[in-house]
Amino acid sequence: MSAPTPILPPALLPLAALLAPGRPDGMVVAERAGEALTLGQLRRQVAAGAGWLRARGARRVLLATEDAWDFLACLLAVLHAGATAVLPPNAQPGTLAALAGEADLLLTAPPGGTATMPLAPLVAEECHLVFFTSGSTGDRKQLPKTLAQLQREVTVLEELWGARLGTARVLGMVSHQHIFGLTFRLLWPVMAGRPFAAHNHFAWEALVAALHGPTLAVVSPAHLARLEGLAPVPAGRAPLAIFTAGAPVPLAAARQCQALLGVLPTEIFGSTETGAIAWRHQQAEDTPWQALPGTELATREGGLLDIRSPNLAPGEVVHSADRVALTPGGFRFAGRADRIVKVEGKRVSLTALEADLAALPQVAAAALAVAGEALGALLVLHPAGRAELARLGRFRFERLLRRALAGTHEPSALPRCWRFLPALPLDPMGKRDRLALEALVAEAAPREAIVTALRPGDQAVELDLAVPASLHWFQGHFPGFAILPGVVQLHWAVAHARRHLGVTAQPTSAQVKFRRPIRPDDLLTLSLALARGRLAFSYRRDGEACSSGTLALA
Repeated sequence: MSAPTPILPPALLPLAALLAPGRPDGMVVAERAGEALTLGQLRRQVAAGAGWLRARGARRVLLATEDAWDFLACLLAVLHAGATAVLPPNAQPGTLAALAGEADLLLTAPPGGTATMPLAPLVAEECHLVFFTSGSTGDRKQLPKTLAQLQREVTVLEELWGARLGTARVLGMVSHQHIFGLTFRLLWPVMAGRPFAAHNHFAWEALVAALHGPTLAVVSPAHLARLEGLAPVPAGRAPLAIFTAGAPVPLAAARQCQALLGVLPTEIFGSTETGAIAWRHQQAEDTPWQALPGTELATREGGLLDIRSPNLAPGEVVHSADRVALTPGGFRFAGRADRIVKVEGKRVSLTALEADLAALPQVAAAALAVAGEALGALLVLHPAGRAELARLGRFRFERLLRRALAGTHEPSALPRCWRFLPALPLDPMGKRDRLALEALVAEAAPREAIVTALRPGDQAVELDLAVPASLHWFQGHFPGFAILPGVVQLHWAVAHARRHLGVTAQPTSAQVKFRRPIRPDDLLTLSLALARGRLAFSYRRDGEACSSGTLALA
């Protein structure tokens, strides 16, 4: 059976026809630094960009911009030029370098020139985009989609929530490079005529300051886990909705969101492959997910979820690795089933072993990773667990954990390496950072803090860091009162500026103030900003400065 084709609501304009005559040039599409960006400006930028791309014979174009307006102009220019848009999951230099062979051009800003081309309506089924995701082995996998599929997904979202949202302004804390951010923060607002903020809001304080008039927010689960210290928003300024996706939101975080921001988050379930397929307002523990209109769900052997959706190609069925229990109109999520590795010749389900670790009374959160031949357990302990570790020592405490797992897992399939961390590393969408976990398993004494969240901005980035007690730099500095050396703080600032801001120049001088020592198991926020050849940095703990300064770059 082919997927149904939803009928566009009267107020919803297909992206394929956005630039054709119809909506007036003066219509506000986006806002940036207090400036209204109009449909007429977008038409001119896309016409110039499409002409520039057509003149160069571009066939596959890699798009990576920090600014959502620039991204929209680039995307439409690529499609109007008849090329394929290749969309990396983020705009970090390492990601772009790895994908350089997938395209013949890279656009980081809208191209311009004197050669323009007429903007006839697009044929959505013939407009091609390529996304990337990690397969079950962690390898990067291409996922082609058409503009028609994305338009169908937006149509379903508008049918469900459009009447409630009206012409609300759209604010975001997630990147448009990710399919969730692209759909919810950019494509849906544009098709529905809702102005969107061109820049990402760097922190909750900045987003709350922008809450005036009807608004909605698009955020990640990682953001919702960091609402502590935020003052409650007055009822008259509360957003109409907060959409989030990427990982289930803890119930405590959902309730805190409602208490502080006046609305329960609308959680979206889906993937790069399927798009959005279900949603929920988490009222209680294990609230079931409700299927979006037009989505058909079924299970196969092992309770694995099969999906038909308007977001997919006609007739396509996705056989997912999500374990679910079907409920009336939806399902309860029971974890992933595709994380199978071989340890000493035996198949081990990382999902099952992680669940058993997380169920131990000493453990608050657990993750497993394999580096080489080593299976490692990375654990965040409850206070009682930390006390037990201190009382028993590492050797006896690890033996205690292994003994607790021996009843359900063969001894040869249990972790050989154990790491006790203040927090687990997460990527910007709130998912566990697989590469960071593997690095922690591979390294006997880690030399870097764990990145638990990353918030990119315009020539700036903010990172949440967890400082492991096992850090190499604490050894001998100082006995009985370990503190993080200042030179390491400078090294980390430069290293993260290279990774996340594309800095290549060497620092030539530094002005630094050290105010408070950084200690084992500290949770920090590192802020980096580039301006006029200088890198400004600051480390904060619980809102108080530990160190700050500027580095002059060659």
